[in-house]
Amino acid sequence: MAEKKTNSASGSKLRPLELLYRPVFDIHLNMAIDYETSMRINDRSLGVLLEKTFIPVAEKSSQVIQLNLWAVEEACEAMKRCEEREADVNSVILWISVKSLAKKNFVDKVIKIADKYGINHDSFCFNINESILEAVKEQVIESITKLRENGFKVSIDDLGLEYTSLSNLTHYEVDYIGIHSSLVDGIMTSEKVQNMLQGIIDFCKKLDTQVRVDGVESKEMFDLLNKMGVDQFTGPYFGEPMKEKQIS
Repeated sequence: MAEKKTNSASGSKLRPLELLYRPVFDIHLNMAIDYETSMRINDRSLGVLLEKTFIPVAEKSSQVIQLNLWAVEEACEAMKRCEEREADVNSVILWISVKSLAKKNFVDKVIKIADKYGINHDSFCFNINESILEAVKEQVIESITKLRENGFKVSIDDLGLEYTSLSNLTHYEVDYIGIHSSLVDGIMTSEKVQNMLQGIIDFCKKLDTQVRVDGVESKEMFDLLNKMGVDQFTGPYFGEPMKEKQIS
């Protein structure tokens, strides 16, 4: 399993790592066979460390690039294992640091890893945090374009977690825009929240982009968001993060 591996993509050792997989319901597939991943470290002395603990530290060095490449390779191996046991996985959503996308050879390395395992490029969607909207970086845009030209999907995630102008979204051509769970708080009882969210969804659709919403807690919330035009859904209603061997 992942926690016993080294980072073969970069050749350097990392702490014991593991990917967890959270179901993503796709309205067009009418099933939850896409999975959004998260990392955790299983350290013998420190215990379990979640992303919010070690990712900010890794972001300050080149280690975050190693983490991203490790995740790509581990996801490839996971998809092959799922295929062998006939577990349904349509695609895997992986978080990618802007620092990785700013490296000219990063996309080439991703392509090389996917091709080594024989994984179709459209089986990946790379998630970029909303912070990318703060500034237009030429190399980042080039990397996103190259990923999409090679069949990978790209999403900007956690819209609403930070304060950014929606107009900044026009600088990037992506496949999905993910709306943070904080923006759906009160949606079942507040018309203002519904109108605000509907406006964001409509704006994203005009950019020819699908919409993913986090924080779905009930069938009633799902039904409402479905009527509003959301394409993908995550949250407690569809399942919590699980280990790869739990994917059926």
